[in-house]
Amino acid sequence: MAEDGFVDISAEQDGGLLKKVLVEGSSDETPTPGSNVSVHYVGTLLSDGSKFDSSRDRPGTFKFDVGVGNVIKGWDVGICTMKKGEKSILRCRHDFAYGEHGSPPKIPPEATLNFEVELFSWKEKLKEPYEMILKERIEFAMKMKDKGTDAFKKQDWASAVEAYDEGQRYITFGQGSESGGHGQGHSHAHSHSHGDEPCSGHGDEEEETEAGLSEEDKKLAIALLTNCAMARLKAGEPELAKFDCTKALEFDADNVKAYFRRASAKLALGELDAAKEDAQKAFELDPTNTEAEALMKKADLRKKQLKQKEKDMCSKMFG
Repeated sequence: MAEDGFVDISAEQDGGLLKKVLVEGSSDETPTPGSNVSVHYVGTLLSDGSKFDSSRDRPGTFKFDVGVGNVIKGWDVGICTMKKGEKSILRCRHDFAYGEHGSPPKIPPEATLNFEVELFSWKEKLKEPYEMILKERIEFAMKMKDKGTDAFKKQDWASAVEAYDEGQRYITFGQGSESGGHGQGHSHAHSHSHGDEPCSGHGDEEEETEAGLSEEDKKLAIALLTNCAMARLKAGEPELAKFDCTKALEFDADNVKAYFRRASAKLALGELDAAKEDAQKAFELDPTNTEAEALMKKADLRKKQLKQKEKDMCSKMFG
């Protein structure tokens, strides 16, 4: 019977691998086999509590691919049950650790080991876009959109950018200006600005374009790109935000969000005339968009301030 606080997580339920959670994780997700995980660990002998190894004695965390046989069985199984931020003790019987012979001189034969493991993060190993069929790319892109939105709500701009950008990379694979993605025939999509709403299904009845993306798929691509631009603006990356918006406009040439966020990026870059032009376009498409109207006024005000500054400098130099 497992000790207090320990749970048998071995498939055989024979006590070979026990786990005791010390600090609960922050989400419900766990690493999948093949994921590259980042952990700290302290290994001790159950028999006398002596420490034989610790990543905390070295700079940086320990990173490896879990669940694929690169480490002991107890880690491959146990870490795949852990959540982000979780700290647990994995008690590994010898057949889940270093076997009958141990690992001399520090680990004796048939030794049961305790590993205090803290899981910081992981990255799933994915097929590249060219290795996936369209349906797989769409499903992955939708997953990244949800992940990005969760991170954005937590004001974790870097994680939001990473998720949105990865999603758009997969959904837009093989697309481009030569693919007909110029927003022609998409006028129905510009009348609203709710790119954060989840996409509806991608049924077989949806007519696909020559480039392979249905209208719903294009909306997903636009949402990922404009959301990524929004997160980049929050993270202080206006140049990249401008690029994302330009790419979104290839799929819908009348997208209000893309014009407004590109205008915001250009304003941050000091491209005042171009910022006003994009804001004007957004306002023409959506006359109720008070933010676009305010941005136009802000661009005009900054131009006046710059001119006044130049005038004052000239007065000091030649006055």
